[in-house]
Amino acid sequence: MNAPEQTVHPDRWIPPFNASSQAVIMDLAEIFFEVVYPVFPLFHRSTLLRRVARGEYLTNRSLFSSVAAMCALASARARDGAVYTSTWDLASLSQPTSEAFLAAAVEALPKDAPLTQDFNYMRACVLISITYIQYGRMAESQYYLNTYHSFVAVGSLHDEQEWPPHEDTVEIEERRRLFWSAYTLDVFTSIIGTSVIRGSEAAFNVCYPCDIDDGISGKAPGTFEMATETETVTWLQGWNFVTDLYRILEHTLYSLRQLRSNRERTPAMPVTFFDCPVSQNAVLDHVMAMYEELPPIFKSTKPITNDSRDTLFGFQAANIAATVQLVRMVLFTTEGSDVEQKCEIARDLIRAFRSIPVEYLQAISSPLLHHLTGIGVILGSAFHFGLTRSSYKRIRSVLLELTELIAHLETGLHYSTGTSDKLRTQVKCIDEFWHRHGNADTMVVSSAEELGSGATTSSACHKDSSVGQFQQQTYSEQVAENSPPFYFPPELLDNWAWVFDATY
Repeated sequence: MNAPEQTVHPDRWIPPFNASSQAVIMDLAEIFFEVVYPVFPLFHRSTLLRRVARGEYLTNRSLFSSVAAMCALASARARDGAVYTSTWDLASLSQPTSEAFLAAAVEALPKDAPLTQDFNYMRACVLISITYIQYGRMAESQYYLNTYHSFVAVGSLHDEQEWPPHEDTVEIEERRRLFWSAYTLDVFTSIIGTSVIRGSEAAFNVCYPCDIDDGISGKAPGTFEMATETETVTWLQGWNFVTDLYRILEHTLYSLRQLRSNRERTPAMPVTFFDCPVSQNAVLDHVMAMYEELPPIFKSTKPITNDSRDTLFGFQAANIAATVQLVRMVLFTTEGSDVEQKCEIARDLIRAFRSIPVEYLQAISSPLLHHLTGIGVILGSAFHFGLTRSSYKRIRSVLLELTELIAHLETGLHYSTGTSDKLRTQVKCIDEFWHRHGNADTMVVSSAEELGSGATTSSACHKDSSVGQFQQQTYSEQVAENSPPFYFPPELLDNWAWVFDATY
């Protein structure tokens, strides 16, 4: 459906920025390609830079919305310390602010934008959604991601055959990149939050993107010559592998959602032929086999260099490492793994993150923090099933390691919810309750019902998010490997939602 713009949104539009902002917009476009593009390659570099240099966004409303949203995201990432080169004078890029660019992008969107089927409006919605994640405003992020999905629904864009005809190679590849970027974003936000996936990969008929010359300097365009092989590898091979992982994650989310819900309100189907006959262990074996087949360059993250192509591969390796561990964690959780398995996977994830050069972590920025909070929520689910003293010690240790990593990533964020401080507070509350009720054998209870009616916790633990550095105690002398399981009261465990609430 390609309704004329003048009939769909006849209101007159005047760009809020003029040519005086051109230099800032050009610089922010370059920063976008440094720190955002490797994970969300939503523009063809040379095409965008040419159109921005010509000032086309000042006369094209939909292009302006897309460019302003890109600037908002790049500016927010730069402000939060994502820029890893010394090329930029960040002070000169602080005006207009990220918020001003975002407001301009939103204002340029017509109220009925999905009816226009304009690709730039559609791309702007995804960029706005990602920017709101950077701000920690998940409700707004979901709103604009949902607006993107309205474009897809109106035009049946889940099928390439329904795409506008006569598009050139660059336009087709940009659409493919946007489509799969939005899909992974949809699955990602469903894991870290409470939203549902809006489109199932089983219904899609869209090719993966392939490499085109984006005009990024470095080795041969889009390729990396392997030292021990004659074949060439494109960075998009790694990017597409991450998409594979999210397609697998989509099918595990239904089981994960059931574990998170305290009450099942939707009646179960009286038939079982919808159940997947494949065990989660078999799925994980397949994932790891896929990982082993990747070229070596995607399995280790080298330090950032001046070669932009090398850096592109480094970003893919970092993203792959994080996503593989997330898949492992989710699969083991839905399979009903024990505390030891959860802790082992969480420690693997923490080790993987610590092995990644900090520049990549800072560049990926706030979404990576949300990634870790999702792991924290999964770890916290272990408290609902009762813990022995030994298992309590293990999970406590991992939570404190996770706290340190989150604290490191939170440093410098403009919009920070203090997740690390809240997690330390929660661990302290659990420690206090454990010492009061679980330290003596006579106080250990065998069921959640016996404890739930009489146990209370201090409300101060929920509110005080400014607790200083909490020093880990040693429990080795007290831990009994075969001690009876200890159950925590529901009101204490309800705090997990508050601890990992990423809403600013």
